[in-house]
Amino acid sequence: MTEKLYDADSFLSSFDAKVLSCEKTEKGFEITLDKTAFFPESGGQYGDSGKIGTAVIVQTYYRNDEIVHLSSEPLEVNSVVHCELNFEERFIKMQNHTAEHIVSSLIHKKYGYDNVGFHLSKEFTTCDFNGMLTKEQLSEIEQLANRIVYMNTPVLCYYPDKALLEKLTYRSKGELEGEVRIVEIKDVDMCACCAPHVKYTGQIGIIKIVSFIKYKSGIRITMKSGYTAYEDYKKRSEQDEQLSVLLSAPQSDLLPALKEKLDSLDQIKAEESRIRYSMSEIIASNTAKTDRSICRYVQYYGIDDLRKLCNLLLEKTEQLCAVISDSSEGYLFVCGSNNFNMRNLSKKISSDLNGKCGGSDTMISGKLNADKEYIIKYFEEGQFND
Repeated sequence: MTEKLYDADSFLSSFDAKVLSCEKTEKGFEITLDKTAFFPESGGQYGDSGKIGTAVIVQTYYRNDEIVHLSSEPLEVNSVVHCELNFEERFIKMQNHTAEHIVSSLIHKKYGYDNVGFHLSKEFTTCDFNGMLTKEQLSEIEQLANRIVYMNTPVLCYYPDKALLEKLTYRSKGELEGEVRIVEIKDVDMCACCAPHVKYTGQIGIIKIVSFIKYKSGIRITMKSGYTAYEDYKKRSEQDEQLSVLLSAPQSDLLPALKEKLDSLDQIKAEESRIRYSMSEIIASNTAKTDRSICRYVQYYGIDDLRKLCNLLLEKTEQLCAVISDSSEGYLFVCGSNNFNMRNLSKKISSDLNGKCGGSDTMISGKLNADKEYIIKYFEEGQFND
């Protein structure tokens, strides 16, 4: 049985150990040691990485009851090797995992909800709770969690004996057998957990709930803590700097500056729409009534503008009217008729003109990927009715 050095000291980053086995598998070489500070993947947390001798360890996990270190190269059995943990990665995991304990405990104490799902990745942490919370409630939880961080409360990890364990009230995701490892944050939380943690809450730095969604019958929150929260803040700050330049506004005034730009853009769009409708009226007035179908090509029209033009042109024919405009892929189009059932024609038009469309009995719209001249000829000659 491998001795779990991380149980005694979560900050141990280097040690010497004896290689007990090295087996080649489809994944690579699975190495076991007589003792290890590498934490294996479990409980929603991915395993540690680093080096064992010359072997680069890319993952650590359980194989039955054994802790296995996966490498692309073998090690000599019975040799004593020096081991180095990727401690920066480990420390980030400890920050985020301890932060999860604080947040889960606060939610449980205040609202009675249990943490029923936990996943820790390199970028963020997600926690699932079996009850709903509002944005305001989560904001309060976040504030309380960071207050605990700033108090720099000790984080204790230990295996209580059976007698003491029976007296303790602790959180757990299920029934536990054998020895139970307790992670205790004094006056904050007591939870059964096998993972490494920071020694003081102050080492977390900061806890930030970045988003939440309804999940099953409860809620899933996404958190960033410590170094991952710093990296997130750094990225957002750099984006704010770029926005400040683009909007010609100080970072403190980005929101009103952006709103002003959007309002201005809305006004421009409204004016463009008015101009396009005036153009549509001119096109319609210059189109003579006909007993044939009509097809017109216009530039810089969206679907709504095409629909308005089509309605104007429908007054010029008892047949079918189609209008098209350029798009990033093929042509946008709107097609309508007062006599043909457009819903029935949509499948044939889509097939004949390599497109996709849908709509009502009187009007359809979508995209076409055929040649422009062919599209115009197709509608004007009534090939849709063949």
